[in-house]
Amino acid sequence: MSAMKRKKDAKEDSVTTEQPQAEPEGAAVLPTEVLSEEEQAASIEDRILELEKELEAERTQALRVLADFQNFRRRSEEQRAETASRAVQEFVADLLPILDNFERALASAADSRSFDGLVAGVELILRQLRELLQKHGVEPIEAVGQPFDPNLHDAAMRVEDAEVDENTVVEELQRGYTMDGRVIRPAMVKVATRP
Repeated sequence: MSAMKRKKDAKEDSVTTEQPQAEPEGAAVLPTEVLSEEEQAASIEDRILELEKELEAERTQALRVLADFQNFRRRSEEQRAETASRAVQEFVADLLPILDNFERALASAADSRSFDGLVAGVELILRQLRELLQKHGVEPIEAVGQPFDPNLHDAAMRVEDAEVDENTVVEELQRGYTMDGRVIRPAMVKVATRP
């Protein structure tokens, strides 16, 4: 083989074996125009100012929402207090005629010195008072003859009684009441036990 042919073959080998080198991964592609440091600083300053304005707007909005919520809560509490006050005023207004009747009954009994008249007046007032309580949802708890229920009754004593079932209420010492289905005061009772 001649020296020329070897040179030519070596040249062809070098051409075919050389491949273009790929850029390493993650290498940044530089824009054709590179910003100067001053332009970059100005761009960053503009972005910071923009973000500060957005933050201030969000902060202002959050303060408004908080103030609105506090005002709502205050108004709700005032309305609740006003509603409770009106309910008590309504009840007291309904109670005043009963108070008037007590005063009349006592005055009448003092003038006539009649025990029977006083008893009749007090019975009338008691009926009025019960009607008023019923109007406002207050009901007495039935106790005597009922099975003892700790949700409705408060057992003050146990008494031996062979005539009724065990744990039956045999006597009511103090009447209990419910209001709209909730116990206001349980009935104080005596409960039967086996002798």
